[in-house]
Amino acid sequence: MNRNWIVVLAFCGAGPALAQAPELNVSVGARAWYAEWTTFSYTTDALGNQALIQVAADDKWVMMPILSVRYGDFVGSVSGFSSTNFSYPDGRQDERQELDVNLGYTVTPGLTLTLGYKKVEQGGNAGKYRPAGPVAGISANAPLSGGMSVYGALGVGWLKTPSGDDIQFDADYRLTELGLAYTLNTEGWVRRWTFTGGYRIQVLSSKEALGSQDGRDTTQGFTVGAIATF
Repeated sequence: MNRNWIVVLAFCGAGPALAQAPELNVSVGARAWYAEWTTFSYTTDALGNQALIQVAADDKWVMMPILSVRYGDFVGSVSGFSSTNFSYPDGRQDERQELDVNLGYTVTPGLTLTLGYKKVEQGGNAGKYRPAGPVAGISANAPLSGGMSVYGALGVGWLKTPSGDDIQFDADYRLTELGLAYTLNTEGWVRRWTFTGGYRIQVLSSKEALGSQDGRDTTQGFTVGAIATF
């Protein structure tokens, strides 16, 4: 059902880049994504000809845990799309989960470049689809006033499915996110809290899903998050 191009942030998965810091910083948090997932399927007409159609799964809030470590201009992060069951109008169900691992370098205080690895796993009774591979991305943030800032991210990736899997479409994958962040500095064990709200769009174009036609898989919706930095 897909192959991947990905957009990655300094936190991995979307969020504002942290300010540069010479000491070690560890950040832990989670983001919730109101995922509206539309994927492709097949239909057959009266003459027996197949065609691609779009089908929408039920909308779901999905939790995405985040762990990142920053030292100076370098950042490493791990995040995930927690295992979630989606239902379709015809009664079919798919389980979906994702994993992102990234390393980044802060070029300027508001601009971070990342390289990493992404794995997607989704499917049900019809079989599993498990594309995985390298990803690259860029994220940027700019201060507004007080602790407020605006952030954005773009990225691409190149994922392939393991040989022998039930479903073996390669796909182009891209992700875009834009939002606002509020940073609250504290004096305790937690040095800083970062709260985010934005809109996230993830698109997968499965190559040659039917002849020369590509299948389209889109997940989009609002996100909210909270991250604690120690």
